[in-house]
Amino acid sequence: MVASAPDAFDLAWQPRLESLLAVGQGAGADLVEIFLERTDHLGVLAEQETITSVSPSFGMGAGIRVFRGDRDGFVSTNDLSDSGLLQALDQALGMLGLLRSSAPAAQFDGLGTLRDFAAAKADWLERCPSLAEATLKLLDGTGRLAHHGRHLQARRGSYSRDWQAVLVAASDGTFARDIRLHQSLGLNVLAADGDHRAGLGRRYGTSGRPDDLRAWDADASAQDVCASVGTMLYADYVEAGQMPAVLANRFGGVIFHEACGHLLETTQVERGTTPFADKVGEPIAHAAVTAIDEGLTDGAFGSLSMDDEGMEPQRTVLIENGILKRFLSDRAGERRTGHGRTGSGRRQSHAFAAASRMRNTFIAAGPHTPDQLIASVDKGLYCKSMGGGSVGPTGQFNFAVEEGYLIENGQLTKPVKGATLIGEAKEVMPRISMCANDLELAAGFCGSVSGSVYVTVGQPHIKVDSITVGGR
Repeated sequence: MVASAPDAFDLAWQPRLESLLAVGQGAGADLVEIFLERTDHLGVLAEQETITSVSPSFGMGAGIRVFRGDRDGFVSTNDLSDSGLLQALDQALGMLGLLRSSAPAAQFDGLGTLRDFAAAKADWLERCPSLAEATLKLLDGTGRLAHHGRHLQARRGSYSRDWQAVLVAASDGTFARDIRLHQSLGLNVLAADGDHRAGLGRRYGTSGRPDDLRAWDADASAQDVCASVGTMLYADYVEAGQMPAVLANRFGGVIFHEACGHLLETTQVERGTTPFADKVGEPIAHAAVTAIDEGLTDGAFGSLSMDDEGMEPQRTVLIENGILKRFLSDRAGERRTGHGRTGSGRRQSHAFAAASRMRNTFIAAGPHTPDQLIASVDKGLYCKSMGGGSVGPTGQFNFAVEEGYLIENGQLTKPVKGATLIGEAKEVMPRISMCANDLELAAGFCGSVSGSVYVTVGQPHIKVDSITVGGR
């Protein structure tokens, strides 16, 4: 093998990778894939007027996956020397009962032409804000929270910058490299006045835009957070019951992502945990619902030039007018379920094997205005902002409503807190009867079998005809 600087991830790697792939094929593997990664992370936390945490980290490594039939073996390593990579390959082969052979792999034709998405992004890291610039911007944000808020007991601002260089090579000829950049900002507050308590936060995130922190309107964000927490501080607790609900756009889409989106990944088909496994071509939602997953929207948190298996992203219509059209699939999902790959093979780092994961996932806009949705409800709940929650393996969910209001006689009335939306995907999806025309997206993080990845959730305002609301 030819020696190369381990962090360059350029064409000098090609002979080394081709040699490893040939060894894997010669041992009897159907397919061998190598994922190389280098990362540079910076995290900063501001509390009140003080920077309380600065967390830089760097990483480098490789993940090697071997397929034979519908089985696979995966091993990761931080040793990118020739001997380290060969040892990892041997271990992955051993998981499938395969041993390295001295015979050449006649069926391996070498790697294709390098598809280079990284060259145009080579200066992204150096263009990002420095640590000094990031800390000043965060302190500006927490300071503006103090200016706009009342009864604030805690003010927090956070900034995260993640830069990643990757190279993917596989024995089917795949050969591609990329650079990714994600930046996110968060503002969180806790307010208290006597027995009244309220806390909430907002997060903003983009990909591929080195200057976005500089463009952040800290004052507008602080005003938004403080206005919401001020309203919720004195809100009454909601009464529990079954009722219609209108969910706001942007982060309201987290319910579709969690309760239904995961059930449309082939990882769930493989496990037998999705109720929709045999429903392609059949209605699983109201005819008002069209749901899409894509990795193409400029600057969105879940956008990418290629997935972690070297495939370019595409626009995947999951549900069209209520009819299930297809699943999100990666390399393993295609081999095990027959659902074609969708550019959805994603992983947190080289330490994880890729799996079918969402990117930018949203319910498409409809023909109505948000006011028309609210006007159609005699008595129900308006969910302006969603908080945390949990989801069961087959789509049962509960999500806290961070900021909510009663709907009475088609009008928003008093604010309420303590609401939780409870339901199950296969029951709630047919009850989404109206979609507004104000689709917006929001940045988020998604944890699953291949670790935590950057995603976007989204929707227009939607109306759910009936849902269980937990409260007091």
